[in-house]
Amino acid sequence: MSAADPVSSFLRGRLTRRFVLSTAAGWVAARNLGASHARATPPPSPSAPATWRTWLLDSADELRPARPLAPTESELDELRQLQGKRSVEIARMVDVWATGPAVLPWTALALDLITIHRPSPVRAGRALALLHAAIHDTIVATWDAKVAYPRPTPSSLDRALVPIGPQTGSPSPFPSEHAAVAAAAAEVLSYLFPDEPADAFSKLADEASMSRLFAATNVRSDLEAGMAIGRAVGERAIARGKTDGADTTWDGSGRPTGEGYWQPTPPAYIQQPLDPLAGAWTPWVLPSGDAYRPTPPPTWGSPTLQAELQAVQEAVAGRTPEQEDAVRFWAGVPGTVTPAGLWTQTARDLVVRDGLDLPHAARVLALTTVAMADAFVCCWDAKYTYWSARPITADPSLDVLIPTPPFPSYTSGHSTISAAAATVLGHLFPADVDDLAAKAAEAKNSRLWAGIHFPIDNEMGATGGGMVGRLVVMRARDEGAE
Repeated sequence: MSAADPVSSFLRGRLTRRFVLSTAAGWVAARNLGASHARATPPPSPSAPATWRTWLLDSADELRPARPLAPTESELDELRQLQGKRSVEIARMVDVWATGPAVLPWTALALDLITIHRPSPVRAGRALALLHAAIHDTIVATWDAKVAYPRPTPSSLDRALVPIGPQTGSPSPFPSEHAAVAAAAAEVLSYLFPDEPADAFSKLADEASMSRLFAATNVRSDLEAGMAIGRAVGERAIARGKTDGADTTWDGSGRPTGEGYWQPTPPAYIQQPLDPLAGAWTPWVLPSGDAYRPTPPPTWGSPTLQAELQAVQEAVAGRTPEQEDAVRFWAGVPGTVTPAGLWTQTARDLVVRDGLDLPHAARVLALTTVAMADAFVCCWDAKYTYWSARPITADPSLDVLIPTPPFPSYTSGHSTISAAAATVLGHLFPADVDDLAAKAAEAKNSRLWAGIHFPIDNEMGATGGGMVGRLVVMRARDEGAE
C-alpha cells in the first residue's frame, strides 16, 4: 500500500462508516458511561496474557520469534519520513485502526460480511468463533514475545518522533499487536468469505499495519514479526475449519417422512433443510454434538403436543406491538445480522463500555462466540436427531409473523445460543447478569410470539444452551485470566 492512498476503497465502503460511527466515535463516552460497572476482569499485569490458555495453539510460546536486534537507523529514518507526510486523512486512518482494541474493526467487518453474504445461522456462528479464537491466540502469542523481548519504543530512541493516535499500553512494541491481529483476521476472513475480492483482506491488513508506522509507534520489524505470528495462527484456524466437518455434503439420507416430521413450510417451501450435518461438526468445548442431546419432543398428536400447539395459538393471537418488535429484532430482519451477530454486538458493546484492553476484549469475544458455536452444534444435533415438525405444519392457518426457517423445530436455535451467550457474558460482566438473562429470555420468547416454535422447543433449547455456557465458563476459569 502506498503512503498516498492510506485508506482503501474497501475500507471506506464497508468498515469505516460502521466502525467509526458505532465504535470509535463512542469509545470515550462509552468508556466513561461504564465507569460505574464492574469490569470483566481486574486490571492485569501487562505480561499476564502471555500465560493464558489458547484455543488453536499448543502453547503461548509456540510461535515465539527469534530475539530481535535493536531498531536500525534505516527503520527510524522511515518513521521520520512518514511523519513528514502526515495529513488529516492519514490521522483519520491511524484513529480508525487504533481507537479501541484492535480486534474491534475486524469484528465489525465480520458482522458486515455476514449481513452481506447471509450464511445460515449455524455457519455464521462458526465463522465468528473461528475468527475470534484466532485473534485471541494471536494476541496471546504476541504477548509472549513482547514479554520475552522487551524493546524500546521508537520515540524513546529518537525524540524527534512524535506518536499520534491512542496508545495501547502494551509491554513492548515488538511484535506489533495491530499487525498480528490484522494478519490473522485477513487469513481467516479470506477463507470464510471466498466470494470477496482475493486481495481485499490483505489490503486491509497492510493498511492496519502501515497505520502503526505513520503513528510512529512501531518500526517495520515490529510489523513483520507480528504479521508472521498472525498468519501462522490464521493458518491453524483455517486448518481447523477444513477438518471440522462443515464441508461435508449431505446425501439426503436419514430424512424421515410421515406425520409429525419436518416438512417444507410456507411461504417458500424450501425443500432442502439447512445444514442437516451441523450437529456432527467438531465443537470447541463440548466433547461431541450429542453430549447434551435432549429427550425426544412430545409425540405428534398426543395431548401434550396439542397443549403445546394451543400455547402457540394463544401467543400468536395475543401478540402485542412490543412483542412484534422483539420478534423482528431477534429474527434479524433484512439488513441486520444473525442471532449470533446480535450477541456478538452485545459482547462488543460491553467491551467498549468498560474500556477493556485488547487482550481482555479478545478474550470476551472468543469465549462468547465459541459458546454460541458449540450451542449451535448442540442444537442442530437435536434438530436432525428428531426432525420434528413446525407449529405451522400442525396448524396451517397459524398467523406467523415471520417466515418459518427451513429446518426442524426442536430445539430452538435462538433460545439455545442466547442462553449460552448470556451465561458466558454474565460470568464476564457480573453486574449485567440480570439484564443479559432478560435479553436471552426475550430472544427465546420471540420465537413463540412469532408462531414458529413450540414452547418446549424454546425451553429445552435454553436448557441446553445454559449447559453449554456453563461448560465454557468452567473453561474460562481455567484459562489463567481470572
